[in-house]
Amino acid sequence: MTMLMDAKTLIGTPVDVSGNYDGLLEDIIAGVLEEADEFMDASCQRQEDAEAWFDGGEKVLYLPHFNVSGVAVYENGVIVSSDDYAVYPGTGMAAGKIVADTPFRRGNRNVKVVYDGGYEENDYPKALRRKLLKQVSYEFRRRSDPGLSAVSYPDGTVQKFAIGEWLPDVEEVLLRRRRICL
Repeated sequence: MTMLMDAKTLIGTPVDVSGNYDGLLEDIIAGVLEEADEFMDASCQRQEDAEAWFDGGEKVLYLPHFNVSGVAVYENGVIVSSDDYAVYPGTGMAAGKIVADTPFRRGNRNVKVVYDGGYEENDYPKALRRKLLKQVSYEFRRRSDPGLSAVSYPDGTVQKFAIGEWLPDVEEVLLRRRRICL
C-alpha cells in the first residue's frame, strides 16, 4: 500500500485521491516487482516460512530471496547445527560447513532451507525502491504507447528504448544486485 501511495505522489496528475487509477497502478507495481525479481535472479518481495530445496555437494546455497532471516538448514531431514554454516542475510547466501570447510552432504534435493526472506513494502533499500517507483511511473505514463521505441523530452532530447525495457538508471541499480549464475 505504501508503494501505491508513493507512486501516486511521484506520478502526480492525473492520479488523484479518488482512486480511479489504483487498480491499474497496483498491477503495474506488481509487474515491475516481479520483473525486477526475475532480472536480479532473487526476490525482494517478502515471504515468510519459505522453503528452498538444493542438491547437496555444494558449499554455497543461493536462496531465492534477498534479506533472509530465521534460516534453518536440513540435510536428509535432519537439522544442521547453525555453527556449521554461515548466513549472509543481505545477499541471501548460506555458506555450508564453515567449521569443517566441506560442502553439504551429497545427494539429489537433499538439502532443505526454511527461512523468512525479502523486504516489507516500506523497507526496500531506498535506492532500489526509488528506481522501481521511477519505472512504475514511466510505465504508467507510457501505458497508451505499446511498442514505443523513442521518447522526446521538452528539452529536445530523445531517448530510444522500448516501453517494456528498464530505464537505464533503473537497470543500473538492478545490475548491482543481480546474481550471476555460471
